[in-house]
Amino acid sequence: MKLPAIQFYPGDWHKDQGVQALDLLQRGAWFELLLMMHDSDERGVLLVNGAPMPDAVIARRLGLDNQSANQILTTLLTYGVASRRESDSALFCRRMVKDERLRQVRTESGKKGGNPRLLNQTPNQTANHPPKQTPTTGVKQIPTPSSSSSITSSIKEREVADATAPALLIEKIVKEKSAKKPADARKKGPPAPPTLAEVQAYAAEYQPNSADAQAEAAAFCDHFQSNGWRVSGKTPMADWRAAFRRWMHRRAQFQPAGAASATPPPRARTSPKPLDPSRWS
Repeated sequence: MKLPAIQFYPGDWHKDQGVQALDLLQRGAWFELLLMMHDSDERGVLLVNGAPMPDAVIARRLGLDNQSANQILTTLLTYGVASRRESDSALFCRRMVKDERLRQVRTESGKKGGNPRLLNQTPNQTANHPPKQTPTTGVKQIPTPSSSSSITSSIKEREVADATAPALLIEKIVKEKSAKKPADARKKGPPAPPTLAEVQAYAAEYQPNSADAQAEAAAFCDHFQSNGWRVSGKTPMADWRAAFRRWMHRRAQFQPAGAASATPPPRARTSPKPLDPSRWS
């Protein structure tokens, strides 16, 4: 049977030292020979009408003169890329012949049920499973593990699995609930409060040009140390850096009354009173 496609292995082509030793013309000639071997009556062997293809015909098929074709064939045989059969000196590809032999074995095995071990059955084994006759075709069919016993065993296994699945699921849920959570999965508490030195260092980084940044850092620490580092009265402080930035934006609200301006704003100037006494008479 002529196969519609060739089984080509790029890895073998690139890793084969003999193929890599060929030049571009020789590689192209060898690939054309592989295509001719694929279409040959005996796949993998270069034949024409059942006989080895002569070198002159090979040269004509490759489009080369006899001398160039003979040099290429000699190089292919020398580097071990191609081989000649001892029986008739036909040129052949070892990998293609091996693949064709494997394909034929698989085809014959498939005709006998798809299991090569069926060939080693004894008459006692076949007597335990007599051939069945299909109602439609009347052809006797030898039951195979893939068509009879495999289906029965798989159905039984599925029934057992369906019966035990709920119990296993309940047991798994109970184990998960009873198991203790690891230490790293427990809820973490609030972070440790900062020290005065840490707040002052961050204040110098946050407002390096501010003259009262260090004083505000001390006031910030005093204020929140007094209430246990909590915001809004009950919530523990999650990020003291963000709280300090908010402190700097709203620091006027935390200062005592009257500290913002010690002197009242100047009153608007009024015009002097007239000196005319008749104005008040």
